[in-house]
Amino acid sequence: MKMTGNTILITGGSSGIGMELARQLVADNVVIITGRNLAKLEAARAELGDVHVAQSDAGDPRAIAALQETLTRQFPALNVLVNNAGIMRKISLRDGASDLTDVVSEIDIN
Repeated sequence: MKMTGNTILITGGSSGIGMELARQLVADNVVIITGRNLAKLEAARAELGDVHVAQSDAGDPRAIAALQETLTRQFPALNVLVNNAGIMRKISLRDGASDLTDVVSEIDIN
């Protein structure tokens, strides 16, 4: 894969692995990062410099569809997706208190 001259969407790009990927790729590409928390996205933009941000929830199908519509219009050259978004919560499967729907939701998002 060519690592320069791309337009790259990184979900979950406001922290952790996603933010580090953005840091490594921003010099030679157009980079768009997404996340649920706008304040964290803006902080990442302030640190990384020339990245574009889009607030979106990877666990919400309507938000995903809206993001796709917006970004394909704003960035028609978008050609790389790094699907990095995920959630992690402390869930005990032993005590039976966890709702199966909640557990499946975490797996689906990740």
